[in-house]
Parts: sequence; structure tokens; C-alpha cells
Amino acid sequence: MSPDMKNGIGRPVEPETGEKPQVLLDVQDLHVTFGKGKKAFEAVRGVSFQVYRGETFGIVGESGSGKTTIGRAIMRIHPTSGGSIYYKGEKINGKISRELDRQVIKEIQMIFQDPMASLNERAKVDYIVSEGLMNQQKLSEEERLKRVRQALADVGLLPEFSSRFPHEFSGGQRQRIGIARALIMEPECIIADEPISALDVSIRAQVLNLLANLQKTKNITYIFIAHDLSVMRYFTDRIAVVHKGRIVELGETEELITHAVHPYTRALQSAIPMPDPVHERTKKLTVYDPSIHDYDVNPPKWQEIREGHFVLANDREIEDGFGQASRSV
Repeated sequence: MSPDMKNGIGRPVEPETGEKPQVLLDVQDLHVTFGKGKKAFEAVRGVSFQVYRGETFGIVGESGSGKTTIGRAIMRIHPTSGGSIYYKGEKINGKISRELDRQVIKEIQMIFQDPMASLNERAKVDYIVSEGLMNQQKLSEEERLKRVRQALADVGLLPEFSSRFPHEFSGGQRQRIGIARALIMEPECIIADEPISALDVSIRAQVLNLLANLQKTKNITYIFIAHDLSVMRYFTDRIAVVHKGRIVELGETEELITHAVHPYTRALQSAIPMPDPVHERTKKLTVYDPSIHDYDVNPPKWQEIREGHFVLANDREIEDGFGQASRSV
């Protein structure tokens, strides 16, 4: 196994060029702990993955799995208690230089889950969208307004919306404002933390299509966080499945969806609603039971079960269960 595959973070070579894509973000053995002493809680436990320039990397898991904490740790919102995060080869967690901190703030942006709570309800859209610019660059008022108008146009909003307040917009429009706030910084990487979960079903496809179009035109790299595998299948290139702060399965999207091996991944799949009443009535919901593992005697490790498809399991599970499951799909 090649060195970059040892943590389950590898990706097959690109068939057109024969070369591996450039690593933009490298997370190695990440730990995030809240509290101290006996009250300490480790929300992220030894997570490792790489994100390649121009791809959409998905992080999926149920509520409380630690997926949002991973994104916030990359954004330096949450301090890390162990491990390393590298951006363009530079370590960005812990103490870093002021120049590198400014670079990270500019080039890595976040779209938050709740489009209302993440916007300052007392500020106009003009200020909300351009606030990051004010802390990064010295722009003339004319240039600032020009950048605001362009950012709003990029997300399908009219320039005159800049003089309004967030409460005057629908949920979908508010989320577009949040996207514009990220775009105006001209980022290379955007962490989208469940950006459609608070939206009506009819609006979700519009926001996803908007994000996809922006990626094509601006070459943006996404880390897309969600709990719905059906959305992940549509939008992402690779998926990491997170359970209680650990990645339990990782692979390219279609490979992972069609050959899911870990019982937790299969439980997430069984929860996907189907637009078929007959199928829904006969569908059996799978409940993941962590007690099925025997990790005290035989601890798990990253195992490559198919090319580029990794699962956290011990040797017995691969031989007796997971291996059979992967071959039977």
C-alpha cells in the first residue's frame, strides 16, 4: 500500500492524465476535545483524510457524529487537541503566523446550516456580504459596492437586495446571501455545513445546482457536510462516513453507495426515504448496534476492501462479515 493510502485517504489516479490530483487539504489523526478533566468529551477521535483541489468531499453521519466539529476545526473555530491540519502544505491548526491566519480566513470559507441564525439580523445585506472584505483588504467604497453586487449576481440575487435586512427574505434567499458572503472572499475551499437541511424541499435542488455551477465557473473545492446519503450521491465525489467522531468507511461516492460494507453505512442507507409508497411500506429499517464489534480483543484498522474503498474493521470482520458483504453486492 502506498504511503498516502495508509490512513484510507487515497484516491485513484485520474484516467485522463495518469496523475493524482493535487492535495489541497490534509487532515492527519485529528482530535477535538471539549471540556477538561473528568468532564472532557472527545468529539473527534483520530480522523484522517485528504481533500483534492476541485473535488467535492462529503462528510456524512447522524446528528452528534462529529461531522460539523471536523469542519469547524478546519475553519479554526474549534481548537484541536491532537493531530495536524495542512492547507497547501502549511500546518494551520495550533499557533500559526498572522500572515498564514489571514490567508486561511480568506481562502477557506464556510456556509452555515441555519441561513437565519448565521446572518446578523440587525445589519443590511450590503454589510453582511462585505464584512469579511473590510477585515482583509482596504477597498474604496466604489470597489466594495462593485464586489457586493457581483457576489449577489453570482448567487442569483438582484443588486437592490443589498439595502434590505435578512428577515425580508425567504429561507432560500437567505442561504444565497450566506453563499455570497463566502464567495466575495474569492475562496479556494468552502465548507458547506448542511446548507440545505433547513430549506424547503423545492428549494434544495436550486441551492445544490447553484453550488455545482459555482464550482465549475470558479474552481472551488467543497467539503460538503450532511446526514443524507441520497444528497451525497448527487453532489459529492468521495464520501467519508463518520460515527461517534471516527471515520468508519471512505470511498468514491458511487462505489461506497453501491458497495456499502460497514453496518453503520448500511443503516444510513436504509433510512433514505424512497418516492415509492409500495417500497416504503415493505422497507426494513436497519438499526446499527455497535455491540456487534469485538474490538477489545481484536482492534480495528483501516482495510482496503476494493480499490480506493476503505473500511474501519478488524481482520475477523473482513474475513467473516464485511468481506462477504462486499462480494455479495
